[in-house]
Amino acid sequence: MCGRFALDQSLDELIVQFLVDHNRLPEWAPRWNIAPTTTIPVVIDSSEGRSLGPARWSLTPSWSDTLETPYPTFNARSETAATKPTFRQAVAHHRALIPATAYYEWHTAEGVKTSHVIRPEDHSLFAFAGLYSVWTKDETPVVTASILTMDAPTEVSWIHPRSPVALPRDEWQWWLDPSTKGDQSLVDCAVALSAQVFESVEAYPVAPLRGDGAELLAPRG
Repeated sequence: MCGRFALDQSLDELIVQFLVDHNRLPEWAPRWNIAPTTTIPVVIDSSEGRSLGPARWSLTPSWSDTLETPYPTFNARSETAATKPTFRQAVAHHRALIPATAYYEWHTAEGVKTSHVIRPEDHSLFAFAGLYSVWTKDETPVVTASILTMDAPTEVSWIHPRSPVALPRDEWQWWLDPSTKGDQSLVDCAVALSAQVFESVEAYPVAPLRGDGAELLAPRG
């Protein structure tokens, strides 16, 4: 799973990194303790080009009566997302990239949980394979999003059995391509490609997550 992540890039840096044609994100300040249901930047593609915009981190399908869902939707399991009613339309037509500097996971040993940071070794960005939906009430649209997860690769499975699906840079457009109808085979391919990303990650323990500052990424002393 992925229940907390950091994104310390500026808005201008995100626009450059993701080759954004249209910026619809009013503002963005670096954050180091991003939690579900808060606003995150997402990258999507359409006939008008690639755009960066805000989304509520917890996907709400368009047919839902309420924005809040009765179950957690900030993650979508790659094994079932293509067939689950909540996510299948997003897999088919509404795929996104979710930028992250790092994500946090908790390793449990002898009943004690220890926070860990997982990030690219070169301190570049992750691009998580995401799904999005547009939920509307009283003619006001709300973009919502979820991060696909998978069985954790060997490099990080000792911390937690699940991890986000993270895509190599040269596969970003393939995942976003709106002309491709997504299905389980496309999701499975994204999972396989994610192995390339996790070959070059670092993971280390950090202090318990409190507040929202750069110190949260510092190795635990």
